[in-house]
Amino acid sequence: MDFADIQALRQALYNCPERSGEEIQTKTMLMDFLAAHTTLEQNPCGTGFYAAHREPGATKPSIALRADYDALALPGGNAAHLCGHDGHAAALCGAALSIQGERLERDVFFLFQPAEETGAGALECLELFQREQVDQIYGAHNLPGFPLGKAVTRPGTFACASQGVTLFFQGHPSHAAYPENGISPAQGVGRLLCSLPELAEPTRYSGMTLCTVVGVEMGSRSFGTAAAQAEVRLTLRAEQDRDLERLFAEILRFAESLAKEYHLSFDHQVQDVFPATVNCPDCAQRILELCGGIALEAPMRWSEDFGHYLRCCPGAYFGIGAGEECPPLHTQDYQYPDALLAPTIAAFRTILYS
Repeated sequence: MDFADIQALRQALYNCPERSGEEIQTKTMLMDFLAAHTTLEQNPCGTGFYAAHREPGATKPSIALRADYDALALPGGNAAHLCGHDGHAAALCGAALSIQGERLERDVFFLFQPAEETGAGALECLELFQREQVDQIYGAHNLPGFPLGKAVTRPGTFACASQGVTLFFQGHPSHAAYPENGISPAQGVGRLLCSLPELAEPTRYSGMTLCTVVGVEMGSRSFGTAAAQAEVRLTLRAEQDRDLERLFAEILRFAESLAKEYHLSFDHQVQDVFPATVNCPDCAQRILELCGGIALEAPMRWSEDFGHYLRCCPGAYFGIGAGEECPPLHTQDYQYPDALLAPTIAAFRTILYS
């Protein structure tokens, strides 16, 4: 394997960021790269794809390795690789190249997944488990703030469950000079916002819970008209799926009661649903032992749709340290460090050969 080819691929992916669900050029680039450098069999999987390494008479459990390849959506319709999915995909290609012509005593499936940022990609790629016998699945995410190249994981929940919720309140407009003639959502929304910390208080649940207000819109810029409608956008997080479900139910119940009290119509929408990423304890321990990894004391608060795979198959998700000085994910200064490619490929190889 020429490591310069992997670095060049990572840079090419970085220069071609595509939003979740729109990764046409990215997918083509990855498939063409694998076709040019390996003899792996390529198959569609949802709107993503996987490359298969098959060994007749294999004696070890089959393993799937997964990487995402979508970019982060930016305001205005653009996108940028501010989460490192360009590096994830390049590293998985490197792992695929590294086993070319070798015998592992197991079948291996290199799964390339779109649309991780919205939580939609993994659901489509569950098709892999219908088409192939997969005994274990692993994936890795770069982790700024941790030592460069160091594996990081934990048994149980590695990353929290989350979902977006939009709450809609509709009253009746009136002249701003006569607010008593209308129905405003202001008081109800105010009470809701003040009550959210109590509703999400972790001591009421079995693990970490969090409700973050990501946006509130009410009324219009017309100073002659009292507010008649409001929209509250929240992100809910929890260490366990059942706590997320309960938190959502508690907030919805309270919002509905406020709407009734203030004579408002009410509706809601759910967006970007991510299950908890719950590692198989044995698989997580395997990562820690094989890679000399760091065991996290608490789950990562961010979410990952890799949790969908772990509901179907034993496996583990782990981080690879991107360096203590690396800028945080989802910030304008972030870029996946090429120095992280080699240790990520090495971690994947260690899993495959053990």
